[in-house]
Amino acid sequence: MDFRFCHSMPGRIRLSIPALGRDRKLGEICLGWLRAQDGIRTARINYDCASLVLEYDPAHEQRLLVLLNSFKGMSLADLKALCASAVPDAGAPRASVPEVSKRSPLALPTLSLFMALSANPVIAAVNMPLMIWNAIPIAKRAWKVWANESRLNIDVLDTLAISASMLQGNPLAGCIVTWLIKLGDWIRDLTAAGSRRAINELLEFQSKTAWLLRDGEVVSIPAAELKNGDIVVVYPGEMIPVDGEIIDGSATIDQKTITGEGLPVHRGKGEAAFAATVIREGQITLRALRVGTATTAGQIVRLIESAPIGDTRMQNHAERFADRLVTPTLALATGTAMVSGDFNRFLSLVIVDYGTGIRVAAPTSVLSSMTLAARTGMIIKSGGHMEKLAGIDTMVFDKTGTLTHGTPAVIDVISYQNSITPNHLLGLAAAAETKLQHPVAEALRSRARQLAVNIPPCNETTYRLGLGVEGQVNGYYVHVGNQRFMRQSEIAVDASALDRAALDQRGYSSLYIAVDGKLAGLVPYSDEIREESRSVIQRLHELGVKNSIMLTGDNAVVARAVCNRLGLTEHFADMLPADKAGVIQELQRQGRRVAMVGDGINDSPALSFADVGIAMKHGAEVTHESADVILMEDSLWKLVKAVEISQGAVSLIKQNYAIVAALNTLALGLALPGGLITPEVTALISNGSAILASFNGIRPILRYQ
Repeated sequence: MDFRFCHSMPGRIRLSIPALGRDRKLGEICLGWLRAQDGIRTARINYDCASLVLEYDPAHEQRLLVLLNSFKGMSLADLKALCASAVPDAGAPRASVPEVSKRSPLALPTLSLFMALSANPVIAAVNMPLMIWNAIPIAKRAWKVWANESRLNIDVLDTLAISASMLQGNPLAGCIVTWLIKLGDWIRDLTAAGSRRAINELLEFQSKTAWLLRDGEVVSIPAAELKNGDIVVVYPGEMIPVDGEIIDGSATIDQKTITGEGLPVHRGKGEAAFAATVIREGQITLRALRVGTATTAGQIVRLIESAPIGDTRMQNHAERFADRLVTPTLALATGTAMVSGDFNRFLSLVIVDYGTGIRVAAPTSVLSSMTLAARTGMIIKSGGHMEKLAGIDTMVFDKTGTLTHGTPAVIDVISYQNSITPNHLLGLAAAAETKLQHPVAEALRSRARQLAVNIPPCNETTYRLGLGVEGQVNGYYVHVGNQRFMRQSEIAVDASALDRAALDQRGYSSLYIAVDGKLAGLVPYSDEIREESRSVIQRLHELGVKNSIMLTGDNAVVARAVCNRLGLTEHFADMLPADKAGVIQELQRQGRRVAMVGDGINDSPALSFADVGIAMKHGAEVTHESADVILMEDSLWKLVKAVEISQGAVSLIKQNYAIVAALNTLALGLALPGGLITPEVTALISNGSAILASFNGIRPILRYQ
């Protein structure tokens, strides 16, 4: 292996190794081997520069130089074998990827087609059983539909065409029909396998080596053996093997496989890192929070693998329509042949097949679009959901955590009782909400810590969903919640009317505090609106979403202020969790096609009732289960991208249907008069439309690659 020394100093050396720039697999194996050697502290590769940097114990310098010089006489194959023998995961199985059979399904149909071109009677006799064998799967599909649903489908026409060509002594037409049908099915299977392979690349991290910090030493173990809580070190050029929190170091990370971001992002201490992403520069130590299939990458794979792809209404309606054409086509072919006495016309007309193109091209378009969505940061759970999302005319947003960041901050504390100072009031409120994980409760605690306010012990509290909390705190009976909670508790809030009106005009929300049944204070807080919210809503309107609606538990004045800032068409204020589902149902009764975007547990019912439920990345697990679409990046721009991809998929299906309809109608028009085209040409035009539409359907995958 050729290399040269570029730079050296005691304890550190850099080498230029051209082979590393051409073969990352070799580099990965070499890194694993080098890091396992005594005296090597760190090893990293800059693949763009094809350079290897080693940091080592100076006491081992002589041994290291001898070792490196011994590599010069080795071939790349010998070096790879040497390193692989010492790397724990060298023989580990890779993540399983669905494969198309190595024996092409076109092998026998192609052989039969070539035999049909021969005029030799012996070859023709041998070809007859081969044609029957190739046509059996098509006939089985036709029989299955008839047996289960008592109707004729397009496979009946295909079976008749092949049978008629054999009876007429014209095997070439039947062989062309069979070959083109098999080709269309094969393209569909290849697309499915390619999509699955693209998604399963996300699980590649499970088959690699991980560097585990154990008892102060970094040891190498298979990534599949990592557990939650393990401390993992990741070096430059390596794939992160877990979802975790960075506890030391910083790095530039390529997150394209998870979030779809085109450029690497910088991540440091306290921030999250995802499995299947790659460190370009830097080094990090992280605590594993999720491993294996529980990681974000694993969840993406599970959702895509379980997603139905062929359940779009467009496809179902088109297939039914094509199947309804079978009987008229058969009657037309029979009548024309009887009147004209030309059996070739019968053969040409039954070859015309609208359904095969629909059956092959629609799933190809849907699957390739779903794969594009997954690789750019969105999970769309089925083709049916994709089609519904493309036709949405009303987008409903939960406010907190969706249009806003969901992390409110306390702005002030206004006291209405002279005997209780603002800081004392803040301490009582924070104590009452000690056991709550609500963002506003956390904002109270954060403000109390910031001002070094004493938070007294809390004896007993009762939480009222969507209203507030009440209970005993340090000898006081405290109510903390919204205005509705105060009214229900028969606590007068008139003293705060002017302050509340001024705060509402500024778009702030307010929390009421009552002590021993009397209003004691008002706490204004604000949840920062996402920078992209207004632009996203404008873009959705451009995409045909006519109505954008916000649901919030805030009062009407605050809701109106936020609505005007964002350019929303409508808002609903003072919403309880149960009210959100009611709004969705009322919009649907008005004939609107509704998508709901939310992130909290209380959004789950509304997500379930919506035509399309969309969950934000940081939503609760139950929210992800309820949703039809999951945004894997904490940005509303992914919502826009999901709509664009869905609309693109529907447009692609329509294009494919137009291709299939146009070419089959052309074939029908040419075959009907007789003498204009032969059955073989009819087969090429009709079944060729399915092939052309299938190639058109895979464009989303090609665009991503």
